[in-house]
Amino acid sequence: MTYSDSFRKSAPARRPGWTLLAVSLGGAMVGLDGTALTIAGPEIGRSTGASLSGLQWITTAYLLALALALFPAGRLADRFGRRAVFLAGVAGFGVVSVLIALTSTAATLIALRALQGVCGAMLQPAALALLRMAFPPHRLELALGVWGGASAASIAAGPIVAGLLVRWAGWQAVFLVNAPIAVLTTLLTLATVAESRADAGRARAADLLRAPGVAVGAALTVLSYFSLFGLLFFLTLYLQNVRGLGPVDAGLWLLPVTVVVVLSAPLGGALTARFGPRRPAIWGFVLVAVGMLGFTLLDVDTGWTDALPASLVLGLGTGVALIASTQVIVAGAPLALTGLASALQQVATQLGGVAGIVVLGAVMSWRAKAVLPDEAVTQGLVPPGADPGKAHLAFLSGFAATAAVASVVVIAGAVVAVRIRSGRAVPEPAGPPDLASDVDGEGGDQQ
Repeated sequence: MTYSDSFRKSAPARRPGWTLLAVSLGGAMVGLDGTALTIAGPEIGRSTGASLSGLQWITTAYLLALALALFPAGRLADRFGRRAVFLAGVAGFGVVSVLIALTSTAATLIALRALQGVCGAMLQPAALALLRMAFPPHRLELALGVWGGASAASIAAGPIVAGLLVRWAGWQAVFLVNAPIAVLTTLLTLATVAESRADAGRARAADLLRAPGVAVGAALTVLSYFSLFGLLFFLTLYLQNVRGLGPVDAGLWLLPVTVVVVLSAPLGGALTARFGPRRPAIWGFVLVAVGMLGFTLLDVDTGWTDALPASLVLGLGTGVALIASTQVIVAGAPLALTGLASALQQVATQLGGVAGIVVLGAVMSWRAKAVLPDEAVTQGLVPPGADPGKAHLAFLSGFAATAAVASVVVIAGAVVAVRIRSGRAVPEPAGPPDLASDVDGEGGDQQ
């Protein structure tokens, strides 16, 4: 009898729908916070006096801490209990969110965002194991689909929700909204979710990376999020500081990109199931590169409809490429390392986002300051006494350079994708991209 079998038989009867709701609320809280911060960034910069480097660290501190903590958090959950670690992550995420809302300095905000990333890593790896405990195998796929859909919807809604909150209550409300969600999730988990543990696994990331195709899939995931996170970071600064849009309008402006990424994921799964991951990955990256090049044409008067073709192409390519990259990792991983493979995919996601913001930030700083040597122009702001037209020109020159560099990186991804083995990766398509990590950090209890 496998561990999974004994685990299911020893678990008491429970209401699986409530477990699904609890872990979905936890994932939605993290997803909402991630994209909401994109809209709140410019207002945070103005409120705290953060430089471009400070704004980058406010975003990347969370991503980096999350990436570094994912594997240890998964091990912790297996050893000390998935529900216990999930609850600690949810409660910690809520408490740290309140502390962030109370701070007024960029340095403190960066430190708290890193702590928030650790809490996010604690709640995410345990969630999949909790669902496996609550649902029988024939219902698990539907449960995972609902969970992934809730996370994807929260990510897409993040910019709109953040826009409304920032307009009416300030950027602090973006973090304060996590507190009631955390309280509700905690109470629901305590009342309806049973505890589970597993023996500490011996699987290592190095073993996984030696499996055929897994390293390639991880590299493709890094490159996908490199371009997406980097573009969204600077696109938000453009919309609010150059175009002068309010937070709500900026969120609506970004909606085509985020929504199409979510909607194109099932298409990517169908294409990958039909043709294997290589061709969808190659053409997905090509579409992303074309969309990125379209954003090099932005100017101070570019309207939502003018940028719509580039937004749609970028979103379509991103969704397809992400699914194909995920399939490569999952298909290449040994069955016993499936959980660790999920963790690797999420780590690659976070590291790609960090690299995109940092590297493209350096490109922005280099190019914008070559036109007007002032730090303010790298955020789309007008320095005191400077000509607004020249200041905005400096930012747009930097933005065009970042989009061009991102497109080159994505083309490199298409070249890497050529190395994927042809043929169908897995017997059925994967779910949506791992926007909220579906990992348990342990490969020993896989079906």
